[in-house]
Amino acid sequence: MNWGEIKQAVLHKLDGPDQDLAEEYRSRMIPAANEGLYLLATGGKPIYRQEEVEVTGEKPLLHLSSLPCYWELDRLWQYQGEELRPIGSYVRQGDTLMLAPGRYQAAYWALEEPVTGDTPDDHTFTLCPEALSLLPLYIASQLYKHDNAQLAVIWRNEFESGRDLLQLNHRERRRQPGTAEFESLPWAGWGRGQ
Repeated sequence: MNWGEIKQAVLHKLDGPDQDLAEEYRSRMIPAANEGLYLLATGGKPIYRQEEVEVTGEKPLLHLSSLPCYWELDRLWQYQGEELRPIGSYVRQGDTLMLAPGRYQAAYWALEEPVTGDTPDDHTFTLCPEALSLLPLYIASQLYKHDNAQLAVIWRNEFESGRDLLQLNHRERRRQPGTAEFESLPWAGWGRGQ
């Protein structure tokens, strides 16, 4: 679904309001859409990204907030030649990592790019289609909560049920057998009777 289709789905849920009311609803859709996109990306079907970054300087730092749409770090690898090796230790202060100089691959969970008044109708989203299909429910529930609280609650409950199902499916997929990475790191107490 693109942004135009989402807006049309919301207006359809609101029983196709007259033109003046439709324009008022369209302007109020933006904050509700961004709230819904945040909820879906952080607690529904997360967006997984990988970025290559270069860390240089006397105090080599990686500011995680500089990664596009960063939300939460998953893993970090360092290039050794052309081979990637998992990083087992680094110092983290808030959203800043202190690392050795070098080239890294950061894997992280990302947020959706927020919509604005300038977002074109043909704008597509990174979230998967099953997550995006829930967004009109969230937006409609927020727009209608003062006009028809009962209907708004029904839509919000449908949104939350769908989001819960996305979370469950995501957790189940992550538990399936796959590949594992292992790196043997020296233990400082080895051989000292500790």
